[in-house]
Amino acid sequence: MNKEGIKKLVALLKEIKSDLDQLNVKCYHFFSTAPLRIIENRAQVIQIIKDKIKIDVDVLSGEEEGELSFYGSVSTIKKDEGILIDVGGGSVEIVLFKNKKIIKSYSIRAGSLKMYNEYVSLLIPTEKECELIKNAVYSELKKINFETEERLPFMCGVGGNIRAMGKILVDLNLIKSKKDLIDIKLVNKLRMKFKPEKKDTYMEILQVKPSRIHTLVPALLIVESISSYFGCEKLQISKYTVREGYLYEKLLKRC
Repeated sequence: MNKEGIKKLVALLKEIKSDLDQLNVKCYHFFSTAPLRIIENRAQVIQIIKDKIKIDVDVLSGEEEGELSFYGSVSTIKKDEGILIDVGGGSVEIVLFKNKKIIKSYSIRAGSLKMYNEYVSLLIPTEKECELIKNAVYSELKKINFETEERLPFMCGVGGNIRAMGKILVDLNLIKSKKDLIDIKLVNKLRMKFKPEKKDTYMEILQVKPSRIHTLVPALLIVESISSYFGCEKLQISKYTVREGYLYEKLLKRC
């Protein structure tokens, strides 16, 4: 993280800390996922935050992040067996579970923002760029010796881009409700609607989640690639994520 990035981060955290103090909130915890986990000067940044704002940041490992996303969502997951994916900006966490118990948690460095920064030239990837992203995700998946060779028909998806995807599917009348199990084929159908040369592409995303306009299609490609790799057929979108898991497991000790 460069000096400008550190400066912006410190300013934002100071503002949050000020709000907490103003509201007389005494018990709070700050944690980070990939944004601090993957940077080279992580120790330096954490120390600067501690010196300037007097707070400690709990930097989660990729495996821990995946587990906490699972714990945050498990009470709503509709199937006993499958995978959970948490599509973040810098990484994707993949949790294999059976009888609603974690078998193994993995993390791959193929997040939606990372894929956008590395492979997309404008806002929406071209077909060639889409193939590059899918190949990059497959490459990351092949680096891991997943402890299963079985097909896993069920996937639970976590994260802002996946929730935005669900809302667009509803808006386009491709599904009736985000609570439904989604046919994975609809993810590809939705992605094929988004073309860099079509104005409708930009308008549809801007109306739902403007901040996701550059990362939504990479996220769709990530979901496509992982579902193809594991043989997933149905997707459930979870409105819960690592935040709830952190609360339950780390603070309330209820998991």
